[in-house]
Amino acid sequence: MKKKLFAAIILCMALVLVLAGCQAALLSTNVTVYADGSGVKTITAVIYGDECILAGEEGIDEPGLVGNNSKYLLVSGDALVNKIKSYSALEDIQVTASEQDGKTILTVSYAFSSMDDYFAKTKTLAKDNADKIEAPTFTDNGDGTFTFKENTENTGYAVDNLFQSLYNDPEAFSKDGQGDCNLEEFGYDYTCIYTVLAESATVGDQTTTVNVNEYNETNTIIELDWEDYIEVTGKPAAASSDEKPEPTETQATEPQPTQPAEEKTDSSTGLIIGIVAACVVVAAVVVIVIVSKKKKA
Repeated sequence: MKKKLFAAIILCMALVLVLAGCQAALLSTNVTVYADGSGVKTITAVIYGDECILAGEEGIDEPGLVGNNSKYLLVSGDALVNKIKSYSALEDIQVTASEQDGKTILTVSYAFSSMDDYFAKTKTLAKDNADKIEAPTFTDNGDGTFTFKENTENTGYAVDNLFQSLYNDPEAFSKDGQGDCNLEEFGYDYTCIYTVLAESATVGDQTTTVNVNEYNETNTIIELDWEDYIEVTGKPAAASSDEKPEPTETQATEPQPTQPAEEKTDSSTGLIIGIVAACVVVAAVVVIVIVSKKKKA
């Protein structure tokens, strides 16, 4: 009995070490709107390589490394691009993947001709979440400026299908890290593989950014007190009348350390915290059982 309990402790500690470096993809988005209501939506996902420092830990003395993202994400480069395209219900999306400082910068973008077109395309991309997408507005203020307004949650609903499809594709993603650790055995699902950090909207030379989540110095997700709507007012640039607006790649938002006391902690604080907590509970139970056995003896 004691040997089995000891083996359980060793296994639990091993799982902590295996998962100590998992890092979700970090998302930032931008929608740029022109004077005629046309524009482009760009979604950027930063996927950390195994040798990258964990999000939020860049400024500490002994940061942890990602370590094993490649055990879970099985495709990269053109293969990843083709997979993302195949998951999208929106046929005319543009997808690119490039390498930067050991990270993969995955960009998904789509152009639209009007607010109605933007609304329709976002609903199509959202697929099963289409009914949750709220119509955006683009209002002429009568003084040369326009105001764009959109529900901040639209982005999450729109990209959800892409990541759920990736997670459930055994050719592209290994839920058990190729035998290292099964995410679902610990109660996780596809939502643990990406985190929306920030969303922005641009009209002319004016940009408004809503920060949704950040990582602190322990690689813990901190949910911020973000606005329900993203709203920006500016003098929009004129779009070319003889060609569609070209998707432009947004600058990926790098996670910045925050003080947890100043923000509200997300109920899902990250893969590492959950696994460590589970192992602490297992270890506590093991100790109680051992002590109980000794008393009975």
